[in-house]
Amino acid sequence: MKTLFTAFKGIHNTSFQLVDQLGANYVLLTNSFQGIEKDISFIDSDDSIVYMFGVDKTLVDKIRIETCANYNEEMVYTKFDIRTLENRFRSGNIFYTVSDKPTHYLCNAAYYHMLKKNPNTVFIHIPSLKGMRVDMMHKLVKVLEDDILH
Repeated sequence: MKTLFTAFKGIHNTSFQLVDQLGANYVLLTNSFQGIEKDISFIDSDDSIVYMFGVDKTLVDKIRIETCANYNEEMVYTKFDIRTLENRFRSGNIFYTVSDKPTHYLCNAAYYHMLKKNPNTVFIHIPSLKGMRVDMMHKLVKVLEDDILH
């Protein structure tokens, strides 16, 4: 099973720091609507699983799993196995919520375009550097490492 991780560009962006620590196959997305669409158009759709990460500055020591994206008034839903992911986060002692209310910014646009390409994609919002303790970053890496090794 081939896994791809995406994050947003910027060395101070928590999503970049997470995928960089994973040492896995990842693509960094541009921080603009046009850039995102272009970046995603270059991604191979043969990856069986895609994890997308973005930052939500309101999160503190917890993450949010997104189940859908809404772009140009079209709602698309993930086919990713959210329940299994929840179990993994729970057993990794990572606090999370699951949302079915799309955001209205770059993360939502990126998720929409990737879901259209590969419905087995999940978007996870993580805290900013201020809202994430070091041990939480380590827990996330540990939980996600399974997907790198398989």
